[in-house]
Amino acid sequence: MSDAQISFLQFDDPPTPAPAARGPQRLSSKGIAPGDVVEVDKKGRRFHAVVISLQQRESGRFELELRPLDNRISYRVASVREVVGLWRKAALPQRD
Repeated sequence: MSDAQISFLQFDDPPTPAPAARGPQRLSSKGIAPGDVVEVDKKGRRFHAVVISLQQRESGRFELELRPLDNRISYRVASVREVVGLWRKAALPQRD
């Protein structure tokens, strides 16, 4: 008697997924890029801000230049370690 199993079902090859559209290149360890909205906890005060740019210090850590959404906030710079929330800027799909 043979150990081969007989199959009565035919399986098609699974469809290959389309390559995903790549958005802006993520620069830091948390994947933060300019244009993203971040929640920052700076000295116990939490606020939301738009990332203007990222700069890497000589120590290798990233520093974010921010534009706070609330005009009462005076902080304009934060480290990646102070980021507690992130909302990424989504790339719009291309129109045909």
